[in-house]
Amino acid sequence: SDPEITFTSDPDLPQDEVIARLIFGRGIDSISAFQAAQLASAVATLAGRGGGGVVGKLRESLGFANLDVTTNSEGETEVTAGTYISDKVYSEVSAASDGTQEINLNYDVSKTITLRGSAGTDGDTGIGIFFEKDY
Repeated sequence: SDPEITFTSDPDLPQDEVIARLIFGRGIDSISAFQAAQLASAVATLAGRGGGGVVGKLRESLGFANLDVTTNSEGETEVTAGTYISDKVYSEVSAASDGTQEINLNYDVSKTITLRGSAGTDGDTGIGIFFEKDY
């Protein structure tokens, strides 16, 4: 039989409200239209109706490996888009509604070692070496 996933809360809230709070940390009335589309896609996936939904189709049509829109607790929105430049290089760009922008580059040295670098218009920069092992 197929597994069944349900979410409950105290006090009782509708499923979509509970999922919105789990995913975005705020109620459904406080999320953006893009986040609502992400929520609908997540609910469809959990219900077994799968598919990439509107967000997945937009991401695919634009040719991105990742496309995300988030809103923080102050109401500022950030758009992030990422793509693989090559098999070993992934690039991601973020732009926030406060005008800041950031670029991140990941270079896979091997299956377990990745070099990561970032630079932002706010002056923040970073570089690191990461070890990952999948089991």
